[in-house]
Amino acid sequence: MFFNKFDSQEADDRGEIFNISPDYDIKVSPDYKANLDCCNRLKGKNSDVLIREFALADGRRSFVVLVDGMCDKDGAEQNLILPAMKLNISGNINRMTPLEQLNQIILNTEVSEQPSLSKGYISALTGDLFFCIEGLTSGFVIGLRSIESRSVSPSETAGSVIGPHEAFTENFRTNTALLRRRIADPNFTIETLKVGLRSHTSVGLCYICGVTNSKLVDALREKIQSLTIDLLNDAGELEQLLEQSQISLFPQIGGTEKPDTAAAEICEGRVAILVNGSPYVLMTPATLASMMQVTEDEYQRWTYSSFLKILRWIALFISITAPSLYVAIVSYNPGLLPVDMLLLSAANRANVPFSAVVEVIIMEFFIELLREASIRLPGSISSAMSIVGGIIVGDAAIRAGLVSPLLIIIIGLTSLTTFVIPSYELASSMRLVKYFILFCSAVLGVFGLTVGFVIFISRLCALNSYGTDFTAPFSPTYKKGFVESIIELPIFRRDTRPEYYEPIDIVRMK
Repeated sequence: MFFNKFDSQEADDRGEIFNISPDYDIKVSPDYKANLDCCNRLKGKNSDVLIREFALADGRRSFVVLVDGMCDKDGAEQNLILPAMKLNISGNINRMTPLEQLNQIILNTEVSEQPSLSKGYISALTGDLFFCIEGLTSGFVIGLRSIESRSVSPSETAGSVIGPHEAFTENFRTNTALLRRRIADPNFTIETLKVGLRSHTSVGLCYICGVTNSKLVDALREKIQSLTIDLLNDAGELEQLLEQSQISLFPQIGGTEKPDTAAAEICEGRVAILVNGSPYVLMTPATLASMMQVTEDEYQRWTYSSFLKILRWIALFISITAPSLYVAIVSYNPGLLPVDMLLLSAANRANVPFSAVVEVIIMEFFIELLREASIRLPGSISSAMSIVGGIIVGDAAIRAGLVSPLLIIIIGLTSLTTFVIPSYELASSMRLVKYFILFCSAVLGVFGLTVGFVIFISRLCALNSYGTDFTAPFSPTYKKGFVESIIELPIFRRDTRPEYYEPIDIVRMK
């Protein structure tokens, strides 16, 4: 029976009108009324789903299914419905298939044959138009999407002085076009998969055949196809589902909002993952070195870019050790300071009623609150909130004798160095690592700081991102990659792709 699965008692008990399991399928029937009744039942009370009936020139009945606000209604009227009324499938003297005839009258969009009525209806729910003709065992999906979205604009999270300023948007096809414009290689592949039993979110695997390791692509494709989540809203959710170590503090998949960065990483042998509805593009495999780099380094002279790279690594080290070093020296190892510095530190802390670790925790708690408040507040007042909170409250804390002036300098330096780290995910992880090392320092002093730092490094070395060690090219060591991660090589020396990504073609420039 046509509705044999559709009318199951199990679906009725749940009050569903459609079985969302991946193996469920309703075929297009030659019976026009059966197809129309099925679509009307699926439509139910949805006022935004439109079903329009009309007849072809040979008298065959047909109908289209589209969603108001997602499909171009004017385009459907002018480019499909009116021309289709002149179709004569029964008296076709040229022996063309219905698909070939549709391609003859629809010239400015994609037309594909779809034998599944359920999949055709889902395509209509994602913005396409589904077209059914009486007597045929296949329908047709026509790409007439017209979804309102934000225009291409500069990135708000990844600013740059030199280089392109445009960023990805929430529109899937806009994002693929931004990448395709930069990589006009016929080997560049954008493979579209569907994720979400209810959302059917488009996910794009972007890679270059002949450059990207095929095992990496196969592993990602298999992992994405195995996901059974109901709704996929953003790339951040997909990132967590794809990570191989779910309980790790550290990100194992990178990301960017800038098309030029994504294009450069794809050409290095990595895979970009687009998610419809998200302006954030995932990049895998990820390494610590890749998260500390920005594409802007390649647009400037190598001498200045090298200085900036070294500055970032120093900032990373300071961001996780500065408060811990303060606690360790003040509480346990004051002898490490010169006499003048020791006297100055003692004078600053003479009226502070708290221990060094409590003092640090109070200020770090205040900074975290200030950071979160500035993010959640409207943009017009968040900057003022940050300035007022940082200056007034900090000054009041010093005058009240709750914290020492030296600690204010250290906490301010720590906050600044956190913002120097290019990757937001990595910076967030380092903020948590900072508290772990602080705890070790509060217990054992400088020795505890060393132990905490060694544990931190060992955890980094244990991470793996789809066959690539997270600490590559430092551990295991790749000589050229090691040097290139610390300093920026002159452009004529950047002639090979990173070995640790295992690209098929390692030569980048001759």
